[in-house]
Amino acid sequence: MNRCRTALAAILLLLVPVAAPRAEEGGAAVNRLLRLWIPDSLELCGEPVPLDHEDVADRLDLELVVALGDPVSATLWFKRAPRYIPLIDRIIAERGVPPDLKYVALIESNLRPDAVSRAGAAGAWQFMPSTGRMYGLQRLGWRDDRRTWEKATRAAVDHLADLRERFGSWALALAAYNAGSARVSRALEAQGQDDFYGLRLPRETERYVFRVMAAKLLFENPGAYGIDLDGARFFDVPETTVVELEIDRRRLPVAAVAQAAGTSYRGLVRENPWIMGPALPRGTHRLRIPAPGADGFEARLSRWSEANPEPQQVYYRVRRGDTLSGIARKHNVALRQLCEWNGLTTRSIIRPGQTLVVQLTN
Repeated sequence: MNRCRTALAAILLLLVPVAAPRAEEGGAAVNRLLRLWIPDSLELCGEPVPLDHEDVADRLDLELVVALGDPVSATLWFKRAPRYIPLIDRIIAERGVPPDLKYVALIESNLRPDAVSRAGAAGAWQFMPSTGRMYGLQRLGWRDDRRTWEKATRAAVDHLADLRERFGSWALALAAYNAGSARVSRALEAQGQDDFYGLRLPRETERYVFRVMAAKLLFENPGAYGIDLDGARFFDVPETTVVELEIDRRRLPVAAVAQAAGTSYRGLVRENPWIMGPALPRGTHRLRIPAPGADGFEARLSRWSEANPEPQQVYYRVRRGDTLSGIARKHNVALRQLCEWNGLTTRSIIRPGQTLVVQLTN
């Protein structure tokens, strides 16, 4: 027993010197967060932020503390920015809207075009399907325009500009982008307010506008917050080019396109995050591929098509008693493929008289 006590005491003595520095580090972090810089004046999208009004400065302070207190998101902003922000800046300049709107994409998705919310919003700008359709963003089985950088950014900028025209200020436009224009309109009317800063909204929406401000301050004044970008490692900016791909067969496997472009399947989808399925249908498609793979891309794809003739397509009319697995066995195809060709799942119910597409290899 004495031997056990001695061993335990030794362990505790070893732990004491380790715990103290950690406490000091935590205190230093708190000290930094207690002294975050907030400018005397601030503009958001060219409009003055009333920092001397009620709790406006406190609300901004909160979002700065949150962003820097758990710095993973802010770190990813800086790491991804060189890859995506130049494109957003170019489209914003084309549309003639304030440059500050680019920070919306940061706080919406951490600049991830494949981000999907629990509510079904998707893409870097987090469009819901209905709002996306209003601005020409299609969602098909093989493609989701909400995940594109060019189309989705133009749609987001246009949507924000429309909200600005409706509400008369960019702060209210940002709030409506988050909460919906109907909710903001009802709040303005019910509360007798005409600006964002005196308006009571859902907490997430109230914080949303200040999160945009916090992102702006961090990006435009990193040194003021102890962020040293000198020698920082950012995510790579691949050299790419856009090609137009004309597909004259029913379906072209994405894997074949990637091979012809000299990249992996993952690499092709990374540059074209709108691709949602394993194949592209007949038609014209704009693809971003690695620049070195552009030379000879069409020739390599043509050779692949010649070596892989398109399967014969037949139509099967469902009969009483048929099952998907039985139909797949009858035609010697995989159940998964049969479902994919017809937009079904393995649990889908089929009915007599229904027509299914079956692709037969030669």
